[in-house]
Amino acid sequence: MKNKIISLILLLFVLISCESFDEINTNPNQATDASIQVIFPAVTASFAYGLNGESAQFTSILMQYLTGVLGDQQQVNNYSFIADMSDATWNRFYANCLLNIKNIKEKSEELGATHYAGAAKIMEAIVIGYSVDLWNDIPYSEALQLDDIRQPRFDDAAGLYQRVQQLLDEGIADLNAQSSTSPSTNDLIYRANNETLWRQNSRPRWIMLARAMKARFHNHLSKVDPQASATATLAAIDAGTFTSNADQPNVIFGSEFAGPWFPFFQTTFGENNVAISQRFIDLLRDRIAPGLDDPRLPFFVSPTTGGLYIGTPNGSSSRPQGSVIPGPYLNRREAPTPILNYSELKFIEAEAALRAGQPGRAATAYNAAVAASLQRVTGSISTAYTALYGSEIGATITLEKILVEKHIDLFLQPEAWNDWRRSAPAGANNTVSGIPNLVPSPSNSTQGAFPRRFIYPNREVVNNSSNVPSVTNQDRVFWDR
Repeated sequence: MKNKIISLILLLFVLISCESFDEINTNPNQATDASIQVIFPAVTASFAYGLNGESAQFTSILMQYLTGVLGDQQQVNNYSFIADMSDATWNRFYANCLLNIKNIKEKSEELGATHYAGAAKIMEAIVIGYSVDLWNDIPYSEALQLDDIRQPRFDDAAGLYQRVQQLLDEGIADLNAQSSTSPSTNDLIYRANNETLWRQNSRPRWIMLARAMKARFHNHLSKVDPQASATATLAAIDAGTFTSNADQPNVIFGSEFAGPWFPFFQTTFGENNVAISQRFIDLLRDRIAPGLDDPRLPFFVSPTTGGLYIGTPNGSSSRPQGSVIPGPYLNRREAPTPILNYSELKFIEAEAALRAGQPGRAATAYNAAVAASLQRVTGSISTAYTALYGSEIGATITLEKILVEKHIDLFLQPEAWNDWRRSAPAGANNTVSGIPNLVPSPSNSTQGAFPRRFIYPNREVVNNSSNVPSVTNQDRVFWDR
């Protein structure tokens, strides 16, 4: 009962976001006087919601996992972005994550709690990298100097990516150091029953996560410097990271408080504003043979009572009669909230190895990724599926095979949009698709040009107008060339 009460307080604490930098100064939800044991789970909950909340809804529409049929979601489906679509994610990252991470780091230094600082720096790095992937330049170096700077400047995105790698390295170093105290049951990512078990089992996995994230962000630079990106990606993996699904982080909120997707699907917004895209259903239907679907389909999508999979075409303004709803993999209270799965890491390794001229390693990593994805989603590995899609050799592996399978694996995860943008040909205009090949929504407002970034939130434009860059959704982040 005590744990449930604490969880209630924490989630009420973290899920209310402030609306601007001005409001952060007086935000009553900021735990400046709370202990690191209280702030830490609050940050991790907001961190998980930020990665898998509103921004994931919009990127899933852009990637045609979903189609928006009403409200803001329909506007995104039409590529007619509105200024407030970024507000919730932006506010959650700055007010609930970065400011409280700053508090954790300060308190950790006072207490010698370097393990808390290490985990906090890893989350900070992920938030900054994720934000750059959405918005490009963002406030950082001046963003949290609230007493002195009310309108922070925007930092260069490429420089921020270097800071991401630095933070991950610092986090690893802190986790390898002695610490006066460590997380335990208050770690929502790698929970342990006591500090001793956390140091034995959870601390190594936090380090694995940091290295996996180093690989992900290095791999994002595939257009900037293909070979250096591949080398750095493989080096991060070879330093030691996830070896199975058991190592990957999954925030499971449980029966009392669900993760981001379930409450969205259960509200009128989820029920009325989005639908499962017919394109994604068609990709998984009959994928093995006529009448034999991708085994993940019934987990991603719940069939009708008649066993049918009726999706909604992109650009539709309503859902067809009897159209399907999201399946039990994510549409349940206890669904995992992913940060970076083992299967994604193996797909990253496969892509980087192929780019580095190591096709044998690429094929081996790819085959492991396909098997891990099937195991994670369905609980077993389909021999029929792996015979067709998970049995590559160096002579047969291709980038398209890697990214199409990764696209299926990343169902409703924002990372899919990063891969798609990276795989669009360098220098091509915005009407050219990446992998998988997408057709622009018929209702698009951009003459068939795909969006390549988020626009800045309206409240930031209003409150920090002298610094906010002027952009449209047709502009690109620095690594998308």
